[in-house]
This record gives sequence, structure tokens and C-alpha cells, in this order.
Amino acid sequence: MKLDPRVRLLIIILITSLAVLAKDIAYLAIVFAAAALVDIIMKLDIMGAIKRLRHFLWLILFIAFVQSLTVKGGTTLISIKSVNLLTTKGIGFAIEFVLRMGIILFAGLIAASSDGREMTDGLLKMGLPYEFAFMSAITLRFLPVFSEEFRSRMNAMAMRGIDIKKMPIGKKIKIYGYLIAPAISGCIIKSRELALAMSSRGFGAHKKRTMLRELKLTAKDWVVIVISVLLTAGYLAFMYIYGGLFSL
Repeated sequence: MKLDPRVRLLIIILITSLAVLAKDIAYLAIVFAAAALVDIIMKLDIMGAIKRLRHFLWLILFIAFVQSLTVKGGTTLISIKSVNLLTTKGIGFAIEFVLRMGIILFAGLIAASSDGREMTDGLLKMGLPYEFAFMSAITLRFLPVFSEEFRSRMNAMAMRGIDIKKMPIGKKIKIYGYLIAPAISGCIIKSRELALAMSSRGFGAHKKRTMLRELKLTAKDWVVIVISVLLTAGYLAFMYIYGGLFSL
């Protein structure tokens, strides 16, 4: 579904806001299902994104596992002597974390499906300064760059005869932890090269910029905006009434 970039940004803001404000597994699961449904309606490649981010999914699950062991409360499920290792509250926190990360990934897929220039134009039309709009577009651009940096280091290990797939889960997670630092370093080097290229081209020399394409909201865009805002407001009211909303 082709939508104005401002409409996509609005949908992303609404979905992530619900992910932050919902405080119960049931309410988060509904938001998770709604975010997945939006991606399906927009005909986004969810399975392709999962395959590209499969290494990060292991990291998310590991963090959820650690969180389930560190958060205490509720009924004790596993204990060693007087130490409670796993509780119902810890499992609940872990599930909430996984659901929130899933919602954020679905929202990020909406942003990644748009052209960076379109997203920049949309932010400018919303009244944001060009520097901020450009920075946001570059941030989205660096998400696949980080994935590429991580993948290149995985391939380098495979060329040295290290088969991570056959390793036990504990050692595999440890190796993933070692690979994160050099992947981030590679992204920082690329960002410095980008900053140098921008400076050499006189970025920010002119305060007022022109736009090649003028964005205009169509009737379909307005319908999506009205439906999205009404559904979000209704769900927030429902959570507020039944106690599923975080106190602000």
C-alpha cells in the first residue's frame, strides 16, 4: 500500500507509543498483532526481515532469558536452596520485553520500506529542521549497515573454519557478544567518512532548502490517518478504563 511518508511516520509513532504505554502482556499482545497486521496490509516482507535479523533475535531472546532470572516476584517456579531462580513475574517481564521488541521491529520495518529521501521530505513537511530530518533518515540508513557489518564478521569467522551453527547456545551467545563491538566500530568509521563527505559538499551552507517533490495527502491518506488515530485513542481509553495503561 503506497502511503504518504507522513502517514507512515504517524503510524510508527502511534504503534510505538502503544508499545510503551501498555503494561500488561495481554494488551501488548494485541498491539503486537495489530503491528503485524499493519505490515501485512502494507505488503511488507516480514519473513525476509526476520531472516536478515535472525542473529539479533537470538540476542533479544538472551536478554529476555536474563531478565526472567533477575526479576523476582510472584510464584517461584525454579529455586536452588533459598535462591529463587525463576518466578512467574520474571517470565512475565521477559515476555513483555520480547513483545515490545517485536512491535518496535514491525514499526522499524514500516520505516525501512520507505525511501530515505521520502522520509526526509515528510519530516520537513511536518515542520522539522532539515538537519534533524536528515539525521533521522541517516539513522534508518545505518540499520542495514550495522547488519551488513555484523554479517561480514560472521562470514570472516566462517572462512576461518568456525561453524557457529554447531556450537552450543551458551558459546554462540558469547561469540555474538564479541562481534558486536567491532560491528559498531565499523559503523562509526563509516559515519565519519559520511560526515567528511557532507562537509566537503557544503552541507548546511544554505539555511533554506528547496524540495524536488511536493508531498500532497490524498483521500486514502486522510482515511488511514482518521482510522489510525481513532483506533489508537479507543484502545488507549480501553486500557485506561481496565487498568492496562502505565501511569504517567
